[in-house]
Amino acid sequence: MTTNIVWKNARHSAKDYMIYFLTLVLSMALMYAFNLLAFSDEIKRISASMNSMTIMIIALSLVVVWVIGWLIHYMTKFMLEKRSREFGTYMLLGIPNDKIAGIFVKENILIGCLALAAAFVFGTFLYQAMSMIIVNMFRASYQIKMLFSWEAFGLTILYTVLIYGIVLFRMKHYLEKVQIHELLYMDIQSEKVKNMPKRKIGWFLISILLEILGCIGIYLSSRAGMKVKGSGYIFLVSIGAMAIGIYGIYTTITTFIVKTLLSGQEYKYQGNRLFLLRGLTAKLNTIGKTMGVLALLMTLTLTTTQLAVLFENFFDAQIKEMQGFEVAVSTQNGEEDFEYVYQLIEEGHGISFAQTYPLYLDSDTTFYNKIDIQGYMSGTPILAKSDFELLWDTLGYEPVDFSEDGCLIVAMEKIKEDIKTKDITEISIAGKNLKIEQVLTESFNIGGGFHGTGYVAIVADKIAEQLPVYHTCLAMETKTPVSAKDTEEITELIFAEENQIDVFYTNGFVEASRTSMVVIFSFALFYLALIFACVAATVLAVQQLSDASKYRYRYQVLSKLGVEESRIGGIIFKQTGIFFLLPILIPIPVSVFLAEKSHRLILSSMLTANTFIFAVLLSLGLFLLIYCIYFAATYLGYKRKVAEVIQNT
Repeated sequence: MTTNIVWKNARHSAKDYMIYFLTLVLSMALMYAFNLLAFSDEIKRISASMNSMTIMIIALSLVVVWVIGWLIHYMTKFMLEKRSREFGTYMLLGIPNDKIAGIFVKENILIGCLALAAAFVFGTFLYQAMSMIIVNMFRASYQIKMLFSWEAFGLTILYTVLIYGIVLFRMKHYLEKVQIHELLYMDIQSEKVKNMPKRKIGWFLISILLEILGCIGIYLSSRAGMKVKGSGYIFLVSIGAMAIGIYGIYTTITTFIVKTLLSGQEYKYQGNRLFLLRGLTAKLNTIGKTMGVLALLMTLTLTTTQLAVLFENFFDAQIKEMQGFEVAVSTQNGEEDFEYVYQLIEEGHGISFAQTYPLYLDSDTTFYNKIDIQGYMSGTPILAKSDFELLWDTLGYEPVDFSEDGCLIVAMEKIKEDIKTKDITEISIAGKNLKIEQVLTESFNIGGGFHGTGYVAIVADKIAEQLPVYHTCLAMETKTPVSAKDTEEITELIFAEENQIDVFYTNGFVEASRTSMVVIFSFALFYLALIFACVAATVLAVQQLSDASKYRYRYQVLSKLGVEESRIGGIIFKQTGIFFLLPILIPIPVSVFLAEKSHRLILSSMLTANTFIFAVLLSLGLFLLIYCIYFAATYLGYKRKVAEVIQNT
């Protein structure tokens, strides 16, 4: 008998909480897919840098496990409240507490097993899609094949058992001790609107103050930068203050709404405002703490998404900065150190172009300090005009000319932006102030210490030759590309010899390193953001859909009063919209603020203002797309339930 009850109730739960079930499947599928990536030998063989992905994914999965665990705990508690009278009736009929607890636990285990089974199937396809994206990013060949990993399979099961074990143990323990009257009146108790003590207004104002102080602290620490001692600690403490402020605002916002919007006689009686606001305040009084947690989760989701896009653009800027010639080598000695390099490259890939030339260095740090660049080469790296013209032409760029008393600068986009915004028109080289005639941003090996660390100045030969030589460069183009794996092998051979080579890298190695970082950081951050967004939206959706059944009599009254069905649909749209809008009202501007200050603190040396704006718009667009899907599903489900009630009256 109990088995039939378990199956019947599990089917009803899956149907009534379909959004929750689908989110559970998606979350577990993502977890399994990323575990497959972490233990995939095929992915690891692409680049040595991908080996660190296993540690990263396992570390992030612990956060994901906590968030999914919170969702499952919240939903099991929510379902228990909705079915409390049913379980209370069972107890009145003489069914022991442990039997009732067993039924509820078995139902949730069954839902979890069904979700996990679907997740293994869906996760396998997700892994194939993500593998194809990663392999294409590395420009390697890929064949679709079924992959099974005992490590990924076992780890996913371990996470699921850990989550459900802790949650269901607590629920089972509660049901074994609960009294009949607690179950019979549980849903009524949860719906009671609590009194709003005056001190809540004080907590609301304190929360706003903490939010303001947190913003000020983050602003000041980001302006000071990592160079100022203690700025990092101030940044972290300020984030903590902002988090407490956000939580406090959402747990006490009902008081603010009642004391402001609902206190004005003229305002609240216009249109549907009283109906909407009273419903909202009643709801917030019962789930204020949950709304606070969701607001924090939304803030973390939005900030994470923006940082994921920013990191991708950061690594793109790095690859553009470092790439140029297929092979870049430099030495503190003369050309004799290059003989072994010539031999290795010629044997493995053939050489179509090779040129040695000096890189000079002017010790004047005025320009270096003005653009506030962070690099180990203080001063200005210099190339002679004749060497530059040969190199520039070899790379296939359009010819560029300048006067004998002027100079060119090849720099990354951020430095070009700084030169323009700070109105820097001259640069001091060899004791002369030279006019900056043009700033170029093409890939020209200006990173990694080869042609500098972010920029190089081009001056007339007679001026350059007055300066000391920083190192001798060797730029090469090969007949066949040098892969990242080949670069690693050649690097080991080169540095095993006794020479003074200080820089050796290839385009293939730079691109593979950049792609590895994008996969490890951006993929991981998107992984977190997607699960966080789905979890938060699921809680909102389930709360609203439960109201459709619980408060349907309100819409019956409106219908009997002559309110048209289309107008009722508009009220439902507004009600659902307000409920979904409220949790992101503060997190959106706060997340943009946090992303901008994080960008200023750790990424501003590489990214322009336009890049930051693009990252914010793209990340917000992706988040709102997912959020709107949940909103649309909730609105349509709510409207359908209300329409069924109205049609039956």
